[in-house]
Amino acid sequence: MVFMNRTPNKAEQAKCLIERYQKETQHDSRKRCYYFPLLFSALNDDPTPEQLRLIGNEASNMIFTKDAFFVQNLMHRCDHGTDTANPDVWKQYCSPTGYNALLICGTAHPNGRLREACLKRIADHRFVLQFILIRMNDWVPAIRRTAWNMAQDYLRNHSVRSDFYEVISAMPFVEYIRRGQRAQRNAEFSMDTLDSILMQILANASFLYTSLSLRRLCYKLFLLHPEPEYCDRILNFIRNERDSTQRFALVHAYLYHSEYPVSDDLLEEFMHDPYWRIRLDAYEYRMKHQGIWDGLEKLLLSPSYPIREFAAHYLEKHGFDTRSYCREHLPESMLALSDFGEKEDAVCIRPYLGTHSTEALIALVRLGDADSKELVWKAMHDINAETAKTAYRLAQTRIHYTYDELLPKIKAESEPVRRWRLIRLLRLNAGIEVLPILIQLAREYTHMSSDILELFCCICKNHRFAHYAVFVTKAQKAEIIEALHDADKILDPELRDHIIFLMRENHE
Repeated sequence: MVFMNRTPNKAEQAKCLIERYQKETQHDSRKRCYYFPLLFSALNDDPTPEQLRLIGNEASNMIFTKDAFFVQNLMHRCDHGTDTANPDVWKQYCSPTGYNALLICGTAHPNGRLREACLKRIADHRFVLQFILIRMNDWVPAIRRTAWNMAQDYLRNHSVRSDFYEVISAMPFVEYIRRGQRAQRNAEFSMDTLDSILMQILANASFLYTSLSLRRLCYKLFLLHPEPEYCDRILNFIRNERDSTQRFALVHAYLYHSEYPVSDDLLEEFMHDPYWRIRLDAYEYRMKHQGIWDGLEKLLLSPSYPIREFAAHYLEKHGFDTRSYCREHLPESMLALSDFGEKEDAVCIRPYLGTHSTEALIALVRLGDADSKELVWKAMHDINAETAKTAYRLAQTRIHYTYDELLPKIKAESEPVRRWRLIRLLRLNAGIEVLPILIQLAREYTHMSSDILELFCCICKNHRFAHYAVFVTKAQKAEIIEALHDADKILDPELRDHIIFLMRENHE
């Protein structure tokens, strides 16, 4: 009995922990992350060389291709343990990859002494920059200081500069330090110093062939520190970047947040960029430094409204008659005439409905032409797909068709795409009265019943009556309830009950 109740020695404890880990993860590999801290705690005991190799291999498989955020979340459930775990012993019996994995896991261990010991030992390993950087936000000041000194040495090492991918992939952790508070408490730490080291490394890279999110973080360094010495690097980023939003941010920084002048040739290049925001930035820069230039009025012919507005603003300041210019340069200026013209100008645009149907239709609707409703309806049936789509979008945003107008036209329509567009226009009448109509259409057009019911659900979630009682007449309530019960097979019962619950009979 005494033997059965004795406290097991450390070797037995390590064996029990390993066996439990193997038992729990044998049939469900998804439990490996949950039970890994239990396996790692066996290192606090006296595992045999075979057990050490097993733990090292499991650690290597666990964190393979994972980042420091994963490791930190993985290890936070570890037992705080004692100081008996000895990383030097791990090196004797584990494989190089296993030993490296154990050290990486140890840098996130709850025990501060073990965390610092592992951190110091990974300095000579490769691809560990992110695991050093994340410790700069550690809650122990001594570990933060150690991590900061290690990071500077690691980044200044020539071998790292030849491997730009490691630096680029570590950028999320640089941002983690920037937004954190703990690193800033160390007097010797300087975020500007870290940024400067990283910028010197990235400035030598040919280009950042990596994900958009990582490129964005790399660009942020140069946007925060737009020193003249990096102007060529920023310009290289601009010419190689394919994402319009990121290119715009870089151009904006190049134009406005730097001391170096922009040459006329480069400004001309920006003024012909495919992205309108970059063109507008270049126009504003030129206006600020050169004033109004010959040919500014041609910007009124731009398809981009912000550029047309920019040109009209500065031209009208100098007494330029924008409306007359637009009337004289039709049909190219139709959109500008719809922006700055009057309702009477619709007469000048009507002749171009045959040759420039899309632009003329948009201009007439914007000017509020009396025949806009009929013109949009006719254009929705145009054989030109672009014109028909433009008319449908105008019907969604600027023209209102009632139930009485849409319902007979939906039933008379034979073309499926146009019928679906007309059904979607019912959504603009977002009220409870449209629900029986949609249920009727879903039962009639079974091939598109799922799409109609999805539209039905969107209307039910409309903010105008999703969480409030809706007052209807007695006849409307009876009609809606009858339609809902007739749609038992195609309508979710919970949604049906919810609609019935929302209705309140108006007794007036």
